Amino acid sequence: MKSHELLKIFNDSYALSKLWPKSFEVDAETYANCCNAVFDWTSKSTTAVQISQNQYIRVCIGPNKGLMFKNVELILKG
Repeated sequence: MKSHELLKIFNDSYALSKLWPKSFEVDAETYANCCNAVFDWTSKSTTAVQISQNQYIRVCIGPNKGLMFKNVELILKG
C-alpha cells in the first residue's frame, strides 16, 4: 500500500482519541513506499536537509532498526 493509505489507516484507527502504536508491521512494498515518502518529504524540507556539496538527509530509525513514519516505527514483516 501507499504511504498515504497507511496514514489513513492510522488516522481511522487511532486518530486523536487513542494512543498510536509504537511499532507496526508492514509488508515490503508498504515499507518501501514509506521510505520513499520520508525521503521525498525530507528532500523538500529545509529543516531536514542540509544543502551543500555533500548533501544529506536526516531519517529517524527506531529502537528495532525500523523506519520511523509519523512517530510509528515500521517493522518489516518476515
